[in-house]
Amino acid sequence: MKFKMLPIVLASFIGFSAHAMPTVSPSPIALQAEAQTGVNINTASAQEIASALVGIGIKKAEKLIEVREQLGGFTEVEQLLDVKGIGLKTLEKNRSNIRLN
Repeated sequence: MKFKMLPIVLASFIGFSAHAMPTVSPSPIALQAEAQTGVNINTASAQEIASALVGIGIKKAEKLIEVREQLGGFTEVEQLLDVKGIGLKTLEKNRSNIRLN
């Protein structure tokens, strides 16, 4: 029972307050860097694709590259559904991490 109040007492003693913590908005450069994250499926190697995307190993990544070469590059993320072994669930898990350019 005595220990339940310990964090509050310590925070008060040290001078911290959860309400007093300032909020920091990301800078435009940080936002741009965040938008640049992910893997460009039109230029990445099989190893880069396999390590960046969930549920896609090296074999599927190699198949992805084969389809990419047949198409001359992906123009829409949904074209990944043409790759054998990549279904809608895998696409949705990775959508935010896939770039086309």
